Amino acid sequence: MPVPKIAAVATATPPQQFSQAELLALAGYDDPQRRGFFGRSDIEGRYLYIDRETFRPDESVDQLQARFRRGALELGEAAARRALERAGWAAAQVDFVATTTCTGRLTPSLDAHLVGRLGCRSDVQRVHVGDTGCASAMVALQQASNYLQAHPGRRALVVAAEICSAAYFLDDRLESAVAHAIFADGAGALALGTEGDGPAIVTHRTLFRPEHLDAMGFEYPGGRPRVTLSKDVRRIGAAMMGEMAEALMTAQGLKRADIRYWVLHSAGRRVIDRARTLLELGEAEVAHSRAVLRRYGNMSSATILFVLEETLRQESPVNDEWGLMIALGPGFAAEGALLRW
Repeated sequence: MPVPKIAAVATATPPQQFSQAELLALAGYDDPQRRGFFGRSDIEGRYLYIDRETFRPDESVDQLQARFRRGALELGEAAARRALERAGWAAAQVDFVATTTCTGRLTPSLDAHLVGRLGCRSDVQRVHVGDTGCASAMVALQQASNYLQAHPGRRALVVAAEICSAAYFLDDRLESAVAHAIFADGAGALALGTEGDGPAIVTHRTLFRPEHLDAMGFEYPGGRPRVTLSKDVRRIGAAMMGEMAEALMTAQGLKRADIRYWVLHSAGRRVIDRARTLLELGEAEVAHSRAVLRRYGNMSSATILFVLEETLRQESPVNDEWGLMIALGPGFAAEGALLRW
C-alpha cells in the first residue's frame, strides 16, 4: 500500500506583530487577574490580521466577517504557494485540496476560493473541514492521506487558515480574557505525495471524549463568535495527548524511547507542561512547541503545522527515525499521526 509523505510544509502570518503589552492595552483589562493571563502566558508576541492604527474592539459582526474573509484567503493562499514552491510543484499538478478553518465561515468554502486563486485544474478534487477547532488540520491531513492511499502517484495540498482575532468577544467572562491572551492569526500548508522524500505518514488515530463536549468551542450570541474555554482543558488535553501517543506507538509496537520528534500542539503553557510530565519528556522534546507558542501564540488549527515547520527547520532527521504529531480540539478530541523518516 502506498504511504503518503510530507513533501513540504510552509506557514504564513499577518504583517503586523503585537506584543502582549500592546494586546493587553487594546483589550482594556485593568484587573490583576486578567492581566495575569497575559503575563503568565509564555507568549512574547502574536501576529493578528488587524491594523494597530485603526482597530477598535467593538467591530460589528459584518466587520468581523469581512476581516476574516480577507485574512483567511490572503494567508491561506500565501501558505499554500510557499508549500507548493518548496515541493517544486505547480498548482496544476495538485489532484486533491483539503482546507480547514473554524474562526469564520465562507460559502463557497475556502477550498473553492483557493482552487481559483492558486490556479488548480478544474477537475481537482477537494474537501473542506469546518468547525473542528484546533485539531482540524490533522483531520484535513487524514482526508488527504486517505485520498493518496487510494490514488498512488497523485498529489495533495492541505491548508489551514485561522483568523482567531475575528472571534474576540469583550465581556466579563474570565474564559474570554484567557482566549484573548493566547489566540492569534496564521495559516499553514502541507504538500503531500506518495513519491519522493519527506516523512511518511504511517498511521492516523482519532480519540474522542464526548463527555467533555462543552469544554471548548464557540457560541454565537447575536451572531458574533465567542470562544468557550473551560479551565479543565489543560487537564483533559494533556491526558488525551498521553492516550493518543500510546495508541500511535502501540499501532507499530513502539516505545517512548523510539520516538525522536514530538510535534505537539502549542495549546498553551499549562497544556504543554502537563503533557511533558505525562509523556515523561525532557524539556528539549517540547522545545519546538514552546518556541511556537512564544513567538506566535495559539493559532488554532494552523498551530500544529507551525510546530512541524519549526521541528524540520531546527532538526536534521535521518532515515528510520520516528515522530508523533498530536493536536487537540473541541469534541473533546485528540487527532494524531505517526511519522517516519
